[in-house]
Amino acid sequence: MTARERFLECLTFGEPDRAFYWETLAFWRETIRRWETEGLPPDTNLEAYFGMDPRHIVRVHTGFTSTPYWPPFEPEVIEEDEVSVTHRDANGVIKRDRKDNPELSMSQFIRFPVETREDFEALRSRLDPATPERYANLDAEAEGLREVDYPVTIYICGAFGNPRNMMGVEKLAVTYYDDPELIHAIQRNWVELYRGMFERVLPRIRVDLVMIWEDMAFKNGPLISPATFREFMLPYYQQVTEVIKAHGVPIIMVDSDGDNRPLLDLFIEGGVNAMMPFEIAAGMEPLPIREKHGRRLAILGGIDKRALSKDFAAIDDEVMRKVPALLESGGYIPCLDHSTPPDISLANWRHYVDVVRACSAPGAAR
Repeated sequence: MTARERFLECLTFGEPDRAFYWETLAFWRETIRRWETEGLPPDTNLEAYFGMDPRHIVRVHTGFTSTPYWPPFEPEVIEEDEVSVTHRDANGVIKRDRKDNPELSMSQFIRFPVETREDFEALRSRLDPATPERYANLDAEAEGLREVDYPVTIYICGAFGNPRNMMGVEKLAVTYYDDPELIHAIQRNWVELYRGMFERVLPRIRVDLVMIWEDMAFKNGPLISPATFREFMLPYYQQVTEVIKAHGVPIIMVDSDGDNRPLLDLFIEGGVNAMMPFEIAAGMEPLPIREKHGRRLAILGGIDKRALSKDFAAIDDEVMRKVPALLESGGYIPCLDHSTPPDISLANWRHYVDVVRACSAPGAAR
């Protein structure tokens, strides 16, 4: 079975020969530095080194955690001292970052590009799906991916992630109430952008997964109510997923940290059939979610990364109490509930991979 066939069988509740090997979403740079002191060869391609199944992300300018402005905003340093730098990034956001270790600290957000309707109208030209520069790599991608036997993914910035990038969380939350028509205008533009891009890309490239970035929840629940989702996101999701499905893409997955449980039915109604990463610290235990939503929602993730910072026994318990049952029910790829942080040793990581793969060996996965 090829990696593509395995991926699709896993996420469509089919009959894979084994689980798809994708045990983490990413590795922190600090984690890699630690592991190099513990025996990892330097400059290692970690996914290949640990035998993960291959995947490919289409190289067109669709965004993901960033809104896909074209042209991007010109980065600019505004102020700098010994400790921090204040700058405008390619998303037009003015923020302050630490100099010593920006990877391990949050930015201080100072100003976002959209504060008024006029601000939004001024940047709409950067969100034109017909802009040729978005597709500079499309010919090469279409040719290079013609015969591949691994899954192909397109990433996009979602219907919460996109306006949040424009306004920031606080301004967006208020604008749902103070100027709902502005939000609807932004969402109509979101639909126009992505339907237009998909109509240009999907006829030329066979895509297996569209990944939508939202990150719209925190530990205690979503950042917006189900009622707000239904009014300001659901109809626009349906319009975008309609064109994705029309081009035969089988998996539409949302990436959202935190506790998304109150929104899962709405995501499904909007055309989504898979979610990640099922953050355990936020209560997103995958077994109860599988029991409630069944085959309507495939799961990627749900293994508590915090267990890997403890000992082998804690890792064994975390994996064995959920992974075999989820694999048996289908529609599951075992993976940590986020990136791999630096409090996980190389020895513990290796043990985790061994345990996951032992219970997802041929005959165990369905």
